[in-house]
Amino acid sequence: MKTNLIGLSIERPIAVVAAVIMIVLFGAVALERIPIQMAPDVRQPVINVNTNWPGAAPAEVEREIVNRQEEVLKGLEGVQKMTSQAQNGEGSVTLEFSPGQNMDRALLLVANRLDRVSGYPEETDEPVLSTSGTEDNAIAWFVLAREDGNTRDLVTYGEFLEDVVQERIERVDGVSAVNIFGDTEREMRIEIDPSKLAQYGMTVSEVASTLRAANASITGGDVSEGKRRYIVRTEGDFTAPEQVRSIVLRTSGADAGGVGRVTVGDIADVSLQYKELRAEIRQNAEPAMAFNVQREQGANVIETMEQIRATVADLADGPMREVGLTIEQVYDETVYVNSAIRLVQQNIVVGGVLAAIVLL
Repeated sequence: MKTNLIGLSIERPIAVVAAVIMIVLFGAVALERIPIQMAPDVRQPVINVNTNWPGAAPAEVEREIVNRQEEVLKGLEGVQKMTSQAQNGEGSVTLEFSPGQNMDRALLLVANRLDRVSGYPEETDEPVLSTSGTEDNAIAWFVLAREDGNTRDLVTYGEFLEDVVQERIERVDGVSAVNIFGDTEREMRIEIDPSKLAQYGMTVSEVASTLRAANASITGGDVSEGKRRYIVRTEGDFTAPEQVRSIVLRTSGADAGGVGRVTVGDIADVSLQYKELRAEIRQNAEPAMAFNVQREQGANVIETMEQIRATVADLADGPMREVGLTIEQVYDETVYVNSAIRLVQQNIVVGGVLAAIVLL
């Protein structure tokens, strides 16, 4: 028997009104909770483990880092797929989790597992965990340049960007990572004079091994004295060129020239400099630096971008102005998102008007 929907609605007006109110309420809740973004998340939740080992070959990275990390991470709760990659100077392990996984807890579990790996090569950096991959599109790009009259080299701002700009923006809710481009790190550069090295009868490998042994902090345990206990620790990390120049390479066994005590300063020039740039960024033919912002999966792009703009404005008016830098946003994903939202709203209005005209 065919139900007369119009007649049924007239007979039960209260039920119809209640149904309409429920639909409106569910729509309002969905509007508040559903994340606004250009495209839906189609990837599984992931955690990336990146470990840098400067100068290492892919085979060494795989043997000393990737394989050992895979050994402790396999069998982790919620992991559906684990992939790894070893390349020059860097190894990465990507963990793909099941939908609905608590990523905060997953990050903690991954960090605890990685703590079991010990004995990394001395030149290896600490593993870095992130919840976004290189295939994730950035929601914003910013370009930094020097103010008029500022002659300071841009490469010297790398630490400022990491310690101030990156740290402030990564605290914004919904931000997964901030990637900086065009910066470089400081390094202690030791340029050995081959003629002096030959004069003292030494080799580069001997110098390198001595420097490696001297550049270390060693814990010597604790010493009890009455009711007090003191921690004994030898601090040997190099922080200034003078410390490196004073390192003694040889104290006995004088050569033909009658020299028995040789320091690094006798055979090399030591200076604190910046690493050579592998790539250079320019804007309007002027040197520049850039960084992008990646969002967390499921984050509301509109709300996240509003907080990012506010944070960047505070940085531009405060710390960045103090050091002579300007910042300009060159890409904003919300421009396209807002355009798509306005198009949908326009279609709804036009569709409603046309439907009303047809009914009339």
